[in-house]
Amino acid sequence: MSDVREWFIGLKVLGMRQSLETTAILLSRLGMPHLKFPSIHVAGSNGKGTTCSILSNCLSLAGVSCGLFTSPHLCFVEERVRIDGVPISPEIFDQCLERIRGEALVEPVTMPTYYEATFLVAMLAFEGAGIDRAVIETGLGGRLDSTRLVHADCCVLTELALEHTDVLGETLGEIAAEKAAIARPGEIFLAKWTYDAEARKSIEDAVGDHKLGFWWRPDRALLVRFDDTDKSHRPISEIATPSGWSPYQKEASILAHATLTMLELFKAARMMPSALLHTVWPGRVQWLQHEGVPILIDAAHNPSGMQKTCDQLRVQMEQDEAPTPGIVLLGCTAQTDLVGFLNPLVELLVQGEVGHIVVTEPEKGRRPAIKTSVLASELEAQGVPAVIEQVKRPEEALQRALELSKQDASQPILGIGSIYLVGNLLTALGMDTIEAMTTLRPSEDGKHWT
Repeated sequence: MSDVREWFIGLKVLGMRQSLETTAILLSRLGMPHLKFPSIHVAGSNGKGTTCSILSNCLSLAGVSCGLFTSPHLCFVEERVRIDGVPISPEIFDQCLERIRGEALVEPVTMPTYYEATFLVAMLAFEGAGIDRAVIETGLGGRLDSTRLVHADCCVLTELALEHTDVLGETLGEIAAEKAAIARPGEIFLAKWTYDAEARKSIEDAVGDHKLGFWWRPDRALLVRFDDTDKSHRPISEIATPSGWSPYQKEASILAHATLTMLELFKAARMMPSALLHTVWPGRVQWLQHEGVPILIDAAHNPSGMQKTCDQLRVQMEQDEAPTPGIVLLGCTAQTDLVGFLNPLVELLVQGEVGHIVVTEPEKGRRPAIKTSVLASELEAQGVPAVIEQVKRPEEALQRALELSKQDASQPILGIGSIYLVGNLLTALGMDTIEAMTTLRPSEDGKHWT
């Protein structure tokens, strides 16, 4: 490991910082790289990474060189910083780190956190590559997230959920206020409709000019301006999505298309059908094959995400579009509502008559994993009629799931839970490569890019 990489890893001891001050100081010392290109800034609880990847790929396919910043990473830190879908190299990452460390050590010494450093790396890498535009995903919340410092000419808010309540607030309205704070004066703001009145008020209050704020209402397939909610509305055109896509993936494509249209990036908007064919967002409703066993992995990391994934799987099972999982591999980090998180999965397990569940503890995450004993006890309390095995390490849990699958005609495995679990599984499957983490790829059936 290089000296600068050791310095970077050491920044983890600083934990999480809810402040813009350090990042702002270092951006100034680095020559304000974040202002060298316009950005689309995306916040939310579910679907924001998918929305970002689709936006980025539409732009790249339209000939717009696009940087994509997301977090956390699944397998290696460079995947947080992509240019036209490809993670930057470790060499470029380290070169950016050297510049950041040099400026951080200037008196007065100003040390970034690990997350702040990755954001700064992205800004330097994007500047160095001469990108035309960036798509930026918030890390946690929005109001005090480093990404709020980018020059954004459009902001997008995806689905909200009760998450990180210890930091963002205990109600959906409080969480909405934190996330909607990414709104920029005089710029376009799009948000997915929420039925929570407090959350809607928080979002609308964050947008000064309601003529620039728009709700996407999936229940009516309408895009509604904030100040036109009591008037007739115009529908968004139907967008065909690949079979097997989850509801939040379909919503992400609609939000992305609306965003590009609002920005008058019409060529990029016209690339949507091609982008949907060529977008691979690792670890999100992703089917893989390993040793002849089909494996579906998904980062359903909160109750609403789990509900949507399980609803999608149920529909696919009923319509014979996807096989019923025979073994479930589950692991997650601390949940505000563990019962609510597990309930959709329990219903799917009962309906699909799943015989085995292997519970494990995700590794290398920022948040602590829920103990296997706790997960097993809760599943038993909810009446799961399956054999539950506890295997602490994810790699060993995957091997056990593969053994169980091969005992009965290679039953499909569903690996579901935290983002960190998905990263552990992908690494164990040998998917921790630049190629595997590239989000813009030729389609399997060989269709052309455009």
